[in-house]
This record gives sequence, C-alpha cells and structure tokens, in this order.
Amino acid sequence: MCHIANAVLAGGIRRSAMISLFSVNDDEMLTCKYGNWWELNEQRGRANNSAVLSRKDNEFSKEEFLKLWKKIELSGCGEPGFYFTNDSDWGTNPCCEIALRPFQFCNLCEVNVSDIESQEDLNERTSAAAFFGTLQAGFTNFHYLREQWKETTEKEALIGVGMTGIASGSIFKYDLREAAEAAKKTNLGISDKIGINMAARCTTIKPSGTSSLVLGTSSGIHAWHNDYYFRRIRIGKNEALYDYLKNYHPELVEDDLLNPKQGVIRIPQMSPEGSVIRTETTMDLLERIRHFNEKWVRAGFRQGQNYNNVSATVSIKDGEWEAVGEWMWQNRASYNGLSVLPYDNGTYRQAPFEDISKEEFEKFEISLRDLDLSRVTELDDVTDLQAEAACAGGACTITHM
Repeated sequence: MCHIANAVLAGGIRRSAMISLFSVNDDEMLTCKYGNWWELNEQRGRANNSAVLSRKDNEFSKEEFLKLWKKIELSGCGEPGFYFTNDSDWGTNPCCEIALRPFQFCNLCEVNVSDIESQEDLNERTSAAAFFGTLQAGFTNFHYLREQWKETTEKEALIGVGMTGIASGSIFKYDLREAAEAAKKTNLGISDKIGINMAARCTTIKPSGTSSLVLGTSSGIHAWHNDYYFRRIRIGKNEALYDYLKNYHPELVEDDLLNPKQGVIRIPQMSPEGSVIRTETTMDLLERIRHFNEKWVRAGFRQGQNYNNVSATVSIKDGEWEAVGEWMWQNRASYNGLSVLPYDNGTYRQAPFEDISKEEFEKFEISLRDLDLSRVTELDDVTDLQAEAACAGGACTITHM
C-alpha cells in the first residue's frame, strides 16, 4: 500500500496519506520506523503507524502504556503513534481527527477563527461551514467504491467542522459549546430539507498545515512559531519564480546547503499581538488540546463509539517525556490520538523556521510588498516530485515548491 501511495500525484506533487492501525503486540510494526528506515524503506513515510490501545483498564494497563511510551521516546522520531479507542472495530482517518466505522471516511470543512469579533460572528461561521458540509454529505453517488461505503456514509452523514488560527487568541473568550450547537442546529435543518440523516458527529480540529498558509494563520490548534520569524520554502533553481526572485529580490533567496539544484526562499512572518507562540510549555498545549476536545469536539457529538478528536503534534523537550507520558495516560478519555516529536532546538542550519527580530522583519517585509508576480511566466512544468509528510500541521517541516 505504501508503494502505491508513492504513485498518487496531485498538482505534480506526491500527495497521499494513510494510517496503519495495528496491535500493540505486533513488534514488527512497532519497530518498522526505527533506525535508517528512511534510506532503506522510504515508502513507509506515506503511512502514520499507530498502535490501537483500549481505554478499558482491564484490557490495557498503565504499566503497558508507559512501556510503549518509553519505546516512542527512544525511537528519536516519535514512532509509533498510538490511538485510544472504546471499540477496536472503529478506526480513524490518517490525521486522527475523525472517529470512523469500517467503510467510512471524513467530510471536512474549516472555520478561520483568527479574527473572530463576537460570539455571533463565531456562531455564523460555524453554521456556514456546517451548511456546506451537510450539502456535501448528500453527495453519495460514489463511483468505483463498493455499496457498503455508500451505506455507511449515508447512515451517519458525517460532517467535520474544524477551526484553524486558534493560537491567534481571538477564540479564547468565546463559548465553544454554543458555536458547536450552532453547527448542529444548521446540520439538523439542512439535512432535513435535503432528505438525508443528521450527522452523527459534527465537530473536530484538523492539522490545517496547508490551508493555514493560504489564510495566513496559525495551524489548527498549534502555536505560532514566534513573534517574528522566517518560514523557509525550497524551490528548484530551474523554476521561473526562482529566476525572478534571484534577479529582483536576491535578499529573499539563498542556496540550499543540502542540494545545489535548489534554492531556499525566506518569507518573513509576524504573529498577531497576544498570540500563543511555540515557547509555551508542553503542558499548556496539552491542556488547550483537552479543552477544545471537551468543549468543542464533544459538544458536536450525537452518537458513535468514539468521539472525534483534536489532531495535533506535540513537541517534547528532553526531561519532559515522563511528565507528558503521565498526562497522556491520565487524560486518555479526553483525546483519541496525538502525534509526538522530540522538540527541535533550532540549532541546525536553514531550519524551516528561524527566529528574527522586529527590525529584520520590517526590512524583509518591504521586499514582499514589492513583489510583482506578473513578471513570473512559467512556460514548462518543472515540478520536482517530492514526498510530503501527512498531517504535519505545526510540525517542523520544510515545504517544497
């Protein structure tokens, strides 16, 4: 399956996401991303591998969890993931935000909450997202899929109204439950009008790595990197955009230290005043995840064996693993699955994100304002096929153009 996923293309870029849910007793799966797997079996990067764990104390103990947690710490890459469930027959989508029956898939839409102005504004946005999601839930004339996919989809008519831009801070003073009820109310009314079932589960939070870039917001539940920073994007030196930047704005590009055929674009970024930034404690992020799971995701729940989830990547510093593992176990009823990574201390060269001063930001922002993309003409498709990590969200990944 991972080899097949390598062949899935969209816009000239490999775009595929899978999740492999496996028994915690499967040692081969537990260790399939240890060592130099990226060199020997790079196709394994197309799937998120997660051990399925029962929430029932008599089926999976704290001692067993902490043993698994130690393996995750020692892997050096946060592998494997894990997924807490109330029913082992249920699964999830690759980024782990939607609870799914067999032969079912998600139906996601998202609200930008970075600039919410009032409770009414928030309610209207979630209602609008629920409206579009409910309409889409009625599109079940699937081609090429077996009949059971259609039956399951129509039975629960899922919608997944999410939020991005949370770390900008505007959302924190508003009532998440009220907003979730607005989404449910709209879903109920529209589903009745178009003759489909109401959604079994309505709310979620997805990683939102790409859409947040388009909106200029933080990603999903994740923090901004810092008050001022560079975001780096790799680009082929044979591309028209690189030629334009090199000739007219050389201050925005630099040579890729790892690949002489590529350049790196430095884009100055500024987080809104009062935003949550990456210097927050790990526990602060975990508590924000728990809060949105309990107040937003669960408020949008109607039925099913599992709630939906807040999809997030948690970066853990040296010395924090024991405390975070304890939190994960004690709060397992408040989430389904979370990705974890060792915290990047930013010491390597050409990091995807780099802290800068306010003065540096203002200097480089002038170059952005002066960009004239009408000068860029692409005559040939010179896209370099690159593997992209699924569900990165706010994780430290460097984007390819």
